[in-house]
Amino acid sequence: MANIEIQNLQKYYGKNLVLDIPSINFQSGNSIGVFGANGSGKSTFIKCLTGLVPFNGKITIDNKDISKEPSIMTNVGLLIEEPALYKDLTGRKNIEYFCKDTSKLTEYAKILDVSDILDRKVRSYSLGMCQKIAILLACIKGKNLILLDEPFNCLDIISVEKVIDLMNLCKKNGSTIIFTSHQLEISQKALDIYYLLKNNQIYDCTAPHIVGGKKFIIEFFNKKSAYLAYTLLKENNYECVLDDFYIKILNNTNIQKIVNILDELDIKKIEDISYSIKESYLEMENIK
Repeated sequence: MANIEIQNLQKYYGKNLVLDIPSINFQSGNSIGVFGANGSGKSTFIKCLTGLVPFNGKITIDNKDISKEPSIMTNVGLLIEEPALYKDLTGRKNIEYFCKDTSKLTEYAKILDVSDILDRKVRSYSLGMCQKIAILLACIKGKNLILLDEPFNCLDIISVEKVIDLMNLCKKNGSTIIFTSHQLEISQKALDIYYLLKNNQIYDCTAPHIVGGKKFIIEFFNKKSAYLAYTLLKENNYECVLDDFYIKILNNTNIQKIVNILDELDIKKIEDISYSIKESYLEMENIK
């Protein structure tokens, strides 16, 4: 496991300020997602954590300053932007070249369903195969810390599920994982904590109180019932939004009172979206 502490991180490209993060601490043993719009600095943030790009401020991993003690990166698995593999070597040889300990290779390769391509040269791989082998390499190498920039790129939905299974196993085995992604809802299956990069800064999107309290979506069998429910709730001073067959309930922690008010109407489904990464992300994007 790895504990990461960031103090006064600033990153410029020329005169353009990309990151300005006063202080943040990533606790060990968690799977952490970092999200944001295109150009928000997600890849740059991951690069700073590795020391691959110069920056102002201080980043420590397990109390070791990565700028002064780069050896701390020995047990860090890394995938940034696109796979960096030797094309004339097989997948297995790439992993053996970069990883001192390959004892997890067979187990992890089986989870990703890449055992049958390990002994083929990388130049024969598709983009998705390259991505999976690069993720496999990062997960094997990252005993303490795994950093993945857009790990789901080029992957079909089945492969994404397999990657998530592997990430969850790595966390169980003691790795701290930090990754970026544009695929918000599927990412939630692999996350404990998630953050939004916006306006050069980073915001915690995890706790419901940060973004306005408990939220529910109530689905009805028809638009008429949804409209009647919306009218009743507004009459009872509930903050809600009507959208076709659905009503989104905001800032309420007692769903049972709402159900009692709507007792005569035919409710199809009630879903708690308080911890929905998509909902949190959209709420936080409204920050100016």
